[in-house]
Amino acid sequence: MAKDKKALTSAAIKRLPPAPAGKRAEHFDAVLPSFALRVTDKGEKSYILLTRLNGKLLRLTIGKAQIEEDGPGLSLADARQQARDWLMMCQKGIDPRAEKRAALEAANAPRPSVFTVTKAIAAYEKGHISRLKPRSQVEARRPLEKMLLTPWPDRALAEVTKADIREGLADIVEAGNPIAANRALANLKAFFNWCISEDRLEANPCIGIRPPGGEEISRDRVLSSDEIRLLWPVMGEAGYPFGCLAQFLLVTAQRRDEASSMRWSEISDIDGPNPIWTIAATKNKGGRLHEVPLSPLAVQILKSLPRIGIQFQTGRPADLSDYVFTTNGRAPISGFSASKARLDAMIAKELAGDEHSQLARWTLHDLRRTAASGMARADIPPHVVSRVLNHSPGKTEGVTAIYNRYGYIREKRHALASWSSKLESIIAPPNNIVQIRG
Repeated sequence: MAKDKKALTSAAIKRLPPAPAGKRAEHFDAVLPSFALRVTDKGEKSYILLTRLNGKLLRLTIGKAQIEEDGPGLSLADARQQARDWLMMCQKGIDPRAEKRAALEAANAPRPSVFTVTKAIAAYEKGHISRLKPRSQVEARRPLEKMLLTPWPDRALAEVTKADIREGLADIVEAGNPIAANRALANLKAFFNWCISEDRLEANPCIGIRPPGGEEISRDRVLSSDEIRLLWPVMGEAGYPFGCLAQFLLVTAQRRDEASSMRWSEISDIDGPNPIWTIAATKNKGGRLHEVPLSPLAVQILKSLPRIGIQFQTGRPADLSDYVFTTNGRAPISGFSASKARLDAMIAKELAGDEHSQLARWTLHDLRRTAASGMARADIPPHVVSRVLNHSPGKTEGVTAIYNRYGYIREKRHALASWSSKLESIIAPPNNIVQIRG
């Protein structure tokens, strides 16, 4: 091993030849003692430092030398500075090799995976959305897919900003859906809060964003007797399944989704004195078993409905579908918006030519509110109406609801029977009433 000492320069380093076969040469620097360039018999060149640590001789490799400008390796200046730093560490009793190993381990350590929008939504789906009712699942997924997953599937969730959320909500409002924008904001807030509770996010970007669709005013649309009298026969003309479903909703005061997915197997004693429809806790919004006594008018509607057959195998007799309201027997009725639009068109046709008779905008939920209001006008107690609607008992009964487990079947039957009688008097006035014409 050859040793010499002269001031190292970049040009000199480039010109140095390989060491003799089986040997390596160390060219020490006259500028910084103990700093040298090592050259192998294959011409490989690297910087080293020869020093002592706590009295023990150390030969430390600093790194490969840079031969060409902008080429790989350490420049002479950087290598000298590294040698100076290590000399100072050794003087303080610190082993530079330990620091080098720590830096190398940190560089090679696996980086924590980024919690992307895709991963976050998948986790939320599994940990929260999958436990919701089917309709709620659809509502929860919609803004996540439209506003987050579609534009930024691989973006880190923590990089989603308040400005991003505002922009997405503004797009929904500009599309003419302000209420949908409010719902989207509520669902996004719930999503980000869940991520925070799971220690995957520090802050909710939705905090401080006001409902983009403005303050919502609770709907109070209740159909008048004249409107009911107009709608009922048109619903009958619309026929099965949507027209019959609309009539059933008005008679029973139940929710659209629960009635539309009704099964024949849920109905008992339809030919007896106490017919009843039982909605399982897993199927209704309240998450508790709900029994709906069927009034005479409700039974009349059900008995008028066709039973749809399902052909599973060729040559085998068709089975009767268990769904009460269905088009194919395999699934409950759907496509409510299109069916409601057709019903509105039929009503408009019925009123054509009469500029004084116009029906204000109404929804299927207004049928439920109309029935509830009708029962209230018949002096049915509020807590009984609430039980008919399957509202949470706490809303009307407070802490008493914790102890009151009475089902109110008799009272609900009376309430719905009273409403049924009132409804029949509206849609078919007694013949002895003389219509006075002006």
